[in-house]
Amino acid sequence: MSTGLQVKAAEYESRILSLKQAMAEQSIDMFLITDQANFEYFSGYKSLFWISKARPMALLIPREDKAAIIVSSTVEALPLKLTKEVPHLVEHVTYRGFTPEFVDAVTGASERYNPKTIAIDYGFECFGLGSLTLVDGIKEKFPGVKLIEGGDCVWALRAVKSPTEIEQKKAALEVATSTFMECLADLRLGDTEVEFARRLTVRMIEKGASSVPWLPVRFGRGSFAYSLPPTDRALAADDFIWVDMGCEVNGSLSDVNRIAKAGKVTAEEQARYQEVRAMTVSTLSSLRAGMTGREAYEVFENHAQQSSLGLPAAFTSFASRVGHGSGSNLTEPPSISPNSDEILREGMIIHVEPKYEIDGGVYQVEEVAVITAQGADIITCVSPEHLPEAAI
Repeated sequence: MSTGLQVKAAEYESRILSLKQAMAEQSIDMFLITDQANFEYFSGYKSLFWISKARPMALLIPREDKAAIIVSSTVEALPLKLTKEVPHLVEHVTYRGFTPEFVDAVTGASERYNPKTIAIDYGFECFGLGSLTLVDGIKEKFPGVKLIEGGDCVWALRAVKSPTEIEQKKAALEVATSTFMECLADLRLGDTEVEFARRLTVRMIEKGASSVPWLPVRFGRGSFAYSLPPTDRALAADDFIWVDMGCEVNGSLSDVNRIAKAGKVTAEEQARYQEVRAMTVSTLSSLRAGMTGREAYEVFENHAQQSSLGLPAAFTSFASRVGHGSGSNLTEPPSISPNSDEILREGMIIHVEPKYEIDGGVYQVEEVAVITAQGADIITCVSPEHLPEAAI
């Protein structure tokens, strides 16, 4: 199954021009894009060679003219030429060699603009190429240059999604949630976390995912190490089953969790599950453009305090938020947390996922919505009304 939801060259061009406008407003002469997700978001060029650290790539965006410049190894020349999504305003500068030659190419391509202020996509939830060789090379080439972190500037653009990005997210979420329910039906006592993860991965690929970079699977009762890779732990009777699925479909990552129980669900367990599910959906449905992340958290807090469960104890031990944004990254701004001043804007994709650990069980269902002019439009196939039973 292929969704065919591709971003076109015109949209990438629009993103570059929007960044140039933001640069003008903030007196930034040059933006140096070095993070893979940011590079792909603005340039439209996707290369498998990001897996190698030997030959770096960057996107230079000067403020002064319409041009943008990809700096890459010569090995990218033909693949780049064959990529239709790259807009015409993007030029290409190549180098032969490795990091030193890359730095020379970056500074050489920047020289005609004589930048006084250069932003690099470091900082807030941006992890660009952190090479001191690159920073030192820029300072040597442009004495007195001001280097600033550009993460906030990038997220001001990336956090709001286009209609194509929203459709890509919906497709990724549908692949993940449908796969969980289908594979759950085949799960048996004695199956290991690794075996279940393998089945989930294969099914998601069959349904159109290009990769599954995030797939923690947990079986058990208590002591859930959520970010640990799947282990050889075998499913036992009365275990809880917790899975968080990050499959990639056309560049968008699903990031959605679902749970089940191996065996019969008790009335008490069912009641807890339904309360968590209700407060998750109610919180998400109540979100509005213009809210801060703190105000969104207060919506959840109000629902939680009116429930029999109260606030999740786990919140104080390992989590600092009950929700977040997403897009091509697994998690993105804004945070739904008590200390977030980030503003929810129309077009943002928001996840809500409070987690409760009670009597050895884990209760969490992650739901996702798009902030719209009318409120919030839930785009997940909402979790089952009743806690699913497996391996009966």
